[in-house]
Amino acid sequence: MLAPLAWSIFVRSLLVQASWNFKGMQNLGYFLMCQPALARRRLAPPERAQTALVQLRLFNTHPYFSGLVAATVMREEQDGADGEQTEGLKRSLMCILGSVGDEFFWATLRPLAAIAALPAAMAGWAWAPLVLFGLYNVPHLGVRAWGILAGLSRGRGIVEALQRRPLSRAIPALAAATTTLSGFIVGVSAADRSWGLVPGAGAYAIAASLAVFAALATLQVRGCSQGRLLAMLSAAATVAAAYRVVLAP
Repeated sequence: MLAPLAWSIFVRSLLVQASWNFKGMQNLGYFLMCQPALARRRLAPPERAQTALVQLRLFNTHPYFSGLVAATVMREEQDGADGEQTEGLKRSLMCILGSVGDEFFWATLRPLAAIAALPAAMAGWAWAPLVLFGLYNVPHLGVRAWGILAGLSRGRGIVEALQRRPLSRAIPALAAATTTLSGFIVGVSAADRSWGLVPGAGAYAIAASLAVFAALATLQVRGCSQGRLLAMLSAAATVAAAYRVVLAP
């Protein structure tokens, strides 16, 4: 019983952002995820309509955790929890997970996946996009699936599981990996001028690569987000490429 329901929620969670609106944000997507469990309860039409109105209240969280929130609330409703309690649990989860998801996936993991795929792309390998998609989507889809299964099996106990394994613990390590890879790319570009990232040659190119890496590390220590670091690196690469094509002899 758990696997078919979890699979249904998983597929529907991929569409949670398909119908945004200013009043309810992601509420239509949340309602769509809840429909399989609502159909299993075989409620009378008036009670079913009332439950649907509750599910259509404001909902907004990180989309990758939307299935976790929906599955947890479904489990609590199945266990007979009070409506106000489940609504409070939903709001608490969607607020906390919204912040955690944005920081982990969009501000940390996405820049790391892009930078990790950059050397393959600059080397001209056709499968370079697969590196980006794999490094990003394997954790993304894994977290989606885990959250739905854990929510359906544990209900309110998911809060304790999230406290034991917070994603925030991995952020410093991923941030360090992003900076290290950035330095590696800049350093390699100093040795291989065909990349066109660092102008000059020999000691000048090495000095430039070390300066760029030191600047990136300093910005990270001072709290600059990984997204901004990636944007700066991309801008520097664009300027260097323009210099090489337009100005260099």
